[in-house]
Amino acid sequence: MLKELILNLGEMKMFFKYITVLGLCLFYLKATNAQDSLFFDESDSVFFEDRRNYLGVNLSPLFTSSFGRENQNAKMSIVYKRNKGYRNIRFSANYMTLANKTSFYAFRTIGSSDSSITNRYYESDYKTGDIRIGFEEIKGGGAGRFHIGADIILGYAQFYSEYRQNELLVDSIGVYRLDNDVEPIYTGSHSSDYFITGIDVSFGFDWFLDDVFMITLQLTPQFNYYLAISEKLADQYKQYNPIENFVDFDLGYFDVMLVYKF
Repeated sequence: MLKELILNLGEMKMFFKYITVLGLCLFYLKATNAQDSLFFDESDSVFFEDRRNYLGVNLSPLFTSSFGRENQNAKMSIVYKRNKGYRNIRFSANYMTLANKTSFYAFRTIGSSDSSITNRYYESDYKTGDIRIGFEEIKGGGAGRFHIGADIILGYAQFYSEYRQNELLVDSIGVYRLDNDVEPIYTGSHSSDYFITGIDVSFGFDWFLDDVFMITLQLTPQFNYYLAISEKLADQYKQYNPIENFVDFDLGYFDVMLVYKF
């Protein structure tokens, strides 16, 4: 128990060091870029846009659901931005889960005989929701421009997995077939809840359709630390490990956002 506590404290210490370093870097960037400062006097600025409020929605789940493969990650999000010259302050709410989910898509054989074979089938799912606040630097102009930004992430996650067993019988031509008259044996499930902290960095391109609408293409790598809250476990064959804190680095989702400026 003491060993696990020391390991968890070590992980948290590493995470907060990472947050501190990033914060110092962002502060240095702001301090050395006075002309683009968030506190730049608006009355003397020629850099502020006429429509300084942005409201955007992520369209990428539509493509994932319609054209994506099975069990693909989908991210639904809405974002608000406030223009501050060559920098935007931004706030977003995000929800992530699996799209085109297939039940019990993975399996392994655990027993066989001359007349039957027994497979253990697995499925998993997850849901996460978070809020993010940060800013982005704008570079370029005209019909399109680039931006790079960063956010702090706070959220909640739930992971669920389950396994069951099915017996397949040999038919008259020697092919294993599922006997629909036999109900599958549900043998295990695991549900776990986590509190999420983290940071992300985004790289994006804004394409102006007109004075009011624009399309944003954005890639967002993110670093998350998951703090275990609770779990529900029913595991007859000991397939699952106990819940614990963990670190996750994701290269990110590719967002296609429709943004309205007002």
